[in-house]
Amino acid sequence: SALRTMALISMPCAAGLFCMAEPVIRLLCRYSADELAVAVPMLSILGIAVIFNSLVLLLNAFMQAHGDVTSPVINMLIGGIVKIAVNFVLVGIPSINIVGAPAGTLVCYIVITILNIRSLRKSVRGGLPIVRNLIRPLLASALMGAATFMVYRVLAHYLPSVKLACLAALVFAVCVYLVLAVALRCITYEDCMLLPKGEKIAKILRIREKN
Repeated sequence: SALRTMALISMPCAAGLFCMAEPVIRLLCRYSADELAVAVPMLSILGIAVIFNSLVLLLNAFMQAHGDVTSPVINMLIGGIVKIAVNFVLVGIPSINIVGAPAGTLVCYIVITILNIRSLRKSVRGGLPIVRNLIRPLLASALMGAATFMVYRVLAHYLPSVKLACLAALVFAVCVYLVLAVALRCITYEDCMLLPKGEKIAKILRIREKN
């Protein structure tokens, strides 16, 4: 339930940042064309990193709850070393430059996630069905992201304001994701109970408790 709840929240955020990086930056900041060319790929990369960052925090908590307080620290240290190495290499390449910093962050969290999963198999008998619980939220988020991007492109063509088109697309994204999450059965009644006002959320989404 914790894995699914984490995925239900982090994955649509990641998909939104990845697919809507440029309109979101235009909405929040007044950047020149050159600044946008640098900021957009950085935000897109950090968007993907949201998923692995969330996984790292959750898996760390799992291991600590099972008495393994050493592995999370060691894995984070290794990830930090990897980030410094990747940053050193990529940022030093003129064509990549500062974009290498978020790339280093992404690689860092991917490495820590892999190390945490390996450590978790040792501290928890049989491990955890991590991939199985992430597939449906990932599918719903990917479909939502693609649909939102296409809707934004259409709205940006017809609406007078790019910022208005971005806001409308984000509202569309929320509605579509809720429909997909229910249709693909990404969330159960038990998962809703872990959220604030879970009973109301379950009623709105028409998710019933299994007898």
